[in-house]
Amino acid sequence: MQTKKILEHYAELIKEEPLSTLEKDMTISDTCVLESTSPFFGYYHDAPMSEPDPYIYCALDEHYSMGDIARTTLKINSMRNLPLDVAVGSITILNRTNPAIRIKDINHYRVKEIQEAYRDEGIKFKKRQRVITEQMGIIRLNKFLQLEDLGDGLYLDASDDTKGYFRLPHYIDWESFKSLTEEAKYETRILYFDAVRATIFESRNIVELVRIYKKQIDTVQLKAIRDRYLMLID
Repeated sequence: MQTKKILEHYAELIKEEPLSTLEKDMTISDTCVLESTSPFFGYYHDAPMSEPDPYIYCALDEHYSMGDIARTTLKINSMRNLPLDVAVGSITILNRTNPAIRIKDINHYRVKEIQEAYRDEGIKFKKRQRVITEQMGIIRLNKFLQLEDLGDGLYLDASDDTKGYFRLPHYIDWESFKSLTEEAKYETRILYFDAVRATIFESRNIVELVRIYKKQIDTVQLKAIRDRYLMLID
């Protein structure tokens, strides 16, 4: 039996999703907390099916390193029994960019409790200045990925069967990537997927990737989507 080749990579991801301000009574001290009301927007906006639970983004009052947030999260997880899945990044919305942490797989009623836990550890949150409703925002995240290397520039997420990755031949800026993805979706054989631009660092090299979100994605589907992108790039 062939052993799977799984490697962990530090990665940067960039995506665009609609964001809305969370209600005041769900946050502490009128802070700026946004929810992505339609995560994996490119998939669920097109596909006739129910959407996943919203992702929560807490804007921060200052920059904190990935190490700062990771240490604080581990401490909160151990002391308060809050098994949090947190990523560090930034949100650009209405021409303003703020550092933020993304928290996934939590209910709205726990947001204030989680904010209080981080505040008690010295993390400062940004005050809310306006109400935002369904505004498209650009989200950048830094996180670690566990990837199963399939060869030929293809990868599956070792911890999430909805995500696959493939290599790009070169860097593509965000606006060009959006146009490329829109064009790729005209191919009816590969209907319904969400695409995110990703970068991993490997042996002192920068590797440009596309992350594909699609329910129960398999190697055949991932390769078909990859081939469509590469054909358009060529």
